[in-house]
This record gives sequence, structure tokens and C-alpha cells, in this order.
Amino acid sequence: MNTRLFVSRLLGRFSICVFAAAFLLLGANYSAAADPESLTSLDTAFYRVQSFDTKAGAKPLAINHLGIETEQAADGGYLITAALEGYPAHAAGLERGDIVLRIDGADFHPLLSLNSHAAESQFRPHSAPAELTYRRGATVLTARVEPVFESLYDSYRSATLNSVLSFAAGNKVIGYVRLWALTRETGDLVTLSQLLQSLHDTDGIVLDLRNSYGYLASEHIDLFRASRSDFLSISLVGKPNSNAIEHERNRLLPARQRDDTLRAYRKPIAILIDSSTRGAAELLAYQLAKLDRVTTVGEPTLGRLGSYQRDGGVETLVENLENNLNKSLDGGFLDYSAADRVLIDGNVFEGIGVKPKRNAPFPFETVSRGDPQFQVAVNVLMGVI
Repeated sequence: MNTRLFVSRLLGRFSICVFAAAFLLLGANYSAAADPESLTSLDTAFYRVQSFDTKAGAKPLAINHLGIETEQAADGGYLITAALEGYPAHAAGLERGDIVLRIDGADFHPLLSLNSHAAESQFRPHSAPAELTYRRGATVLTARVEPVFESLYDSYRSATLNSVLSFAAGNKVIGYVRLWALTRETGDLVTLSQLLQSLHDTDGIVLDLRNSYGYLASEHIDLFRASRSDFLSISLVGKPNSNAIEHERNRLLPARQRDDTLRAYRKPIAILIDSSTRGAAELLAYQLAKLDRVTTVGEPTLGRLGSYQRDGGVETLVENLENNLNKSLDGGFLDYSAADRVLIDGNVFEGIGVKPKRNAPFPFETVSRGDPQFQVAVNVLMGVI
């Protein structure tokens, strides 16, 4: 290993451990979500990754949460970037763009405020409702919420089911579904297929892939395409061995036989994407956008096909230091490993992502009575159906 890289990596690990210790001792406001390249168990996103990566037979960790995705706000508090349908924050009327300031009078932290023993990797149900203080624009509001104790894997799956609806637009009917969770479980795929069957009589669908997380299966694509013609190809830069290519194909999009009895949705689709659309959802948007009847709407995705992994290299060299913090860090870090060798249809995807056919900016900080990206999507559908 290059000596300079080795030292830099070691010092970086040391500084993270020291910073985590300072957090525990001083109660500082820290969120690893600001740095997507690494996550610790002090960050809610750590448990989203953990939930979706849990191996068969193991149970994802349940945590207390409100059903929101957040990032630290510039002026303090946590900015809501998404609220899961049917979950406490959404039910209490909190929206994207709101900034959560306090909970029961104390400074709010997305994980630690409701999981006071998370530093010791202990999670117990939060037994009482809580009062949230949040800011919407210049107005400070309060809401009473009752946290749920559930794995984020189950929460994302439930929010997907809760999101499905249809509504009248002029003399047309538009369907909507937000794929919070993409899973390869047979039961989930069957359920999703049944939900989409209920939308088959609509004149068009808004498919919301913002904040979507999980793993892509061929069946997800089959739900919206009548055939697998022009199916995306997965290869690697250079000429690596076939085992490496097969590994990436299985990780990103395992090959499965198409169900010929499946009734695919064949009407116009508007797909919502932005910087929160990740990995599998990016590939789904990319593949579906090959159809003329599909329009991607929103903002460019980031092209993040990699995965989070526990660091196994320099980790052993700072083992003694980390042992002193292992309760707070739950055994270490999850580091993002970029898929910069992966080619999709012969082109680099990591860091490139999907560019929408219809650009519609919607910064997370925007306080709006509506969703401008959703409205553009509806207008797109109304123009073609």
C-alpha cells in the first residue's frame, strides 16, 4: 500500500473515532448524513443500510423513528427532505422543507432523541408521545407525535403501500405510487404487482422514485414493460474475469425468467427523480426511460451504484482505539465503495446518473404548499394522454 495513502487513511480513521468520542462526551450535534461516503451508528441512515443489507434469516434492527429523512439545516435543527406516507410525522402534517428544532423542549436529533441508548446499541420502544417544535418558513409550529418502533426496512415497505392512489385530472384519471422500497422478496413483488393492477384503468401513472432505496429485480422492470427488449447490460471496465462481472450483475440486477402471464402497465408514465434517487431506483428510471411513453421529471441523480461495506483494511490497525468506542460505533463504520468500474450499456454510470427529460428544480429547503415536480409530472401526462 502507498505509504502516504496508508497514513492518511489511518489518521482519517483516528479523527473520526476522536470526533465520535467528543460527540458522546459533549452532546454535540453531529450527523454522518452530511458525508455520504461514510456512516456510523450515530446516523439514522446507518440503520436504513443495515435493514436492507440484513442477510436471510436475520432480523433488521428496530429503532424508534418518526418516518422522516433529514439533513442538518444550515441555521440549526434538521431539515426534512422526505416524510413517509402513513408515519407519525406525515400524519401530524410535517412536510418536506420543514425544519425540526426541538423535541419535548430539547434539541432534536433524528436518531438519539428517540433512542437515548443507541450509543450502547440498545433499542427499546419509546413509550410516550412527544411534542415536536419545527419551523416552516418564518413560522414556528408544534405537533404531537407518537414514534413507531420498527425497522426502516419494514417502514419503507409499508410507506410504499400507503402511497398508492388515483385522482381525477380534468376528464382523465392519474395513478400515483412512490417506491420507497425496492425489494426482491417474492411476497413484495406480488403485492406490488397487485397494487399496480389496481391502477391499470388509469390513463397514466406518476412513478415517484425520490428517496427510493433497495435492490432492483427484473420483475420491477417487467411491471412497466411488456418485453425485455433493449434490456440494460452490465459490464466492467477493462477485461476482468467473468466471475467479477457475474458478481456485479447479481448484485445490481440478477437474471430471472420473465413471468409471461404478467400484465405490464403500457400507458404513459412520468417518473420523478432527484439527487435522493439511489442505485437500484436510478437503474429502474434509466431502463424505463428508454420507452417513448416514459418521461423522467425532476433533477439529475448522482449515479451511486456502489454499496456500503464495513472497512476491513486499516480497521485492524486502529482496533485498540475502536475497542474503546465499540459500543458507540456498533463495531465500526460503513464506508461507501463506489462502483466506478461498472458500465451500464457500455457507459460509466457512477457519478453520472440519470438526467431528467424534463428538468424541474425543487430544493429541499423550499417551503411550498405543493410539489412542483409532481405538478410538472401531471402536466406531462396530461399533454400525452
